[in-house]
Amino acid sequence: MRLLEATLPRDHDLYLLSDDHEGALAQHTAALDKVITEIAGNPLAYAAHLGDMCETLTVDHPYYDPRTLAKGSNGNPSIPAEQVKAQARRYRPIADKLIAVLYGNHEHRVRNTMDMLADFLERIGREEIYGGYACKVAVRDIGSNLMYKAYLHHGRSLAESRAGSERQKEANRAEQLKRALFHLAGDCAIMAMGHTHRLIVVKPIKRLYLTDDGESLKQHYITSIQNAEYIDPESRFYVNTGTFLRNQLLNNDTYSEMRAYPPNKIGYAKVIVRDGVIRDVIEVPI
Repeated sequence: MRLLEATLPRDHDLYLLSDDHEGALAQHTAALDKVITEIAGNPLAYAAHLGDMCETLTVDHPYYDPRTLAKGSNGNPSIPAEQVKAQARRYRPIADKLIAVLYGNHEHRVRNTMDMLADFLERIGREEIYGGYACKVAVRDIGSNLMYKAYLHHGRSLAESRAGSERQKEANRAEQLKRALFHLAGDCAIMAMGHTHRLIVVKPIKRLYLTDDGESLKQHYITSIQNAEYIDPESRFYVNTGTFLRNQLLNNDTYSEMRAYPPNKIGYAKVIVRDGVIRDVIEVPI
């Protein structure tokens, strides 16, 4: 785990992005470019990226299929080195707004020959925000006061719910997300992961308990301060950060469609902070 720090205004929006899959034919390029443009034009906007920026599908991989890849500069299927360059061009306009960037399992495929994340960050001049596969970011204001910490992890697969009701499936996915993350850090108000291509936000809940003073019953709620040394698991935000990769593509076969994955939300999550306090975390489907 890496430990990073970021100094941000007490009013800010933190965009949590992941799973661009640059180089994949099914990438929703227009949606991704729209978000980058929005971040660049929003004075309150900052961003973290949770990995799988690039498709990184090489010819020796068992799932390699050139028909699923966009064309590279020479007209052949896109290769990892070209994908890193393309992402550096795309993200360079918001380089100074990035607070952490992770690598994902796709970039990890070529770890024996290149560090794609290090290459990307060198190209945009932000080597200090290398987040590895998992990191914690302490977000401070300009007076060095801790506002909150965020735990960021590229993520892992979560079991698909077998519930018959869509409402129950959503509840099961939310619970799986919490169980995957809550034990990984005790002092983070934001617990986020990518990888699954799901867009989910699980918000804190207030739990009621009763006490007595010998004469009457009193009710209280379990709550936690967002910059405390320990934050109750039910007082945190849990986030699955979405994707910019479509599962289905007209007149083509995708890996997701061959695996019979359902349609997914294209989008990201946004943390809304005002006066140093996390006011909300929202899903932003595109």
